[in-house]
Amino acid sequence: MADNGQPVIIKKKTSSDHHGHHGGAWKVAYADFVTAMMAFFLVMWILGLSPDNRQRIASFFRDPGLFSFLTGKKIPIDQQLSAGSYGTKGNDPGQENSYIESQKRWEKMLLDTLSQHLRERAIADSVTAAQKLAKAAEEIKQRLQEMSHQADLRELLQNVELTLSPEGLRIELLEKKESVFFEVGSARLRPAAIRLLRSISPLLKELPNPIVLEGHTDSRQYPNDRGYTNWELSAERANSARRVLEANGVQPARISGVYGYADRRPKNPLNPFDYVNRRVSILVANFSTEDFLRRYQSQSQ
Repeated sequence: MADNGQPVIIKKKTSSDHHGHHGGAWKVAYADFVTAMMAFFLVMWILGLSPDNRQRIASFFRDPGLFSFLTGKKIPIDQQLSAGSYGTKGNDPGQENSYIESQKRWEKMLLDTLSQHLRERAIADSVTAAQKLAKAAEEIKQRLQEMSHQADLRELLQNVELTLSPEGLRIELLEKKESVFFEVGSARLRPAAIRLLRSISPLLKELPNPIVLEGHTDSRQYPNDRGYTNWELSAERANSARRVLEANGVQPARISGVYGYADRRPKNPLNPFDYVNRRVSILVANFSTEDFLRRYQSQSQ
């Protein structure tokens, strides 16, 4: 009681306005925002995929279940049954073993499908590469025919031999007399031979195939007392051809080997002293099925 006899009334004002800042409504909005962003980035990721991968994803959502992740097509029901079903483990040991075995069969079928698909793709790609190399051989042959109208190259081109085989396209520069492409007893190319290599370099540059250069000699021994032999001469002649090719646009990474065989691989084995055994071979190697398989496996790692 106050001194004047009047009661003192104390009013405490309460407000619930601040509770709104500590409620959970903002969490719902934030969750919606995060979900939208996730969906956005998922769409952007799918748009960045190749058309084949987008088709496979679309095929799965149109018809979920067992499907080939390689082709995007549903696996036939008979293959699904042969592969087994994942099912439910349960607590029965026999049922659990059956579940594990069905998983192993399923995984093996996927690996077999993957291996078969990659091999079929590798075979198709190797055939395409061989066709492209055959077309390049025709273009080189046509280029050489055009050059044969030049008087100073006519005799030289008669010593060029093109051979297309399973190993690839082999371009051989044959010394059918004392000296045609190289100076006598030297690895120095003659000017006409340099012009020839320069003319075919642009065609070789367009191909992705590896290139191997091989040098060969006849069985005449190199006459000197410095220890310089046909081994060095054959290797240096092949290397001289390599330098001209690289100087005219052929990428150094395309050169997979430069070899000197001396007189060990004669073109005319019946006469090891025949001039034709002196030669430089430019092999544009074919891509084999195994080459493409190794490439796909390295890309998947």
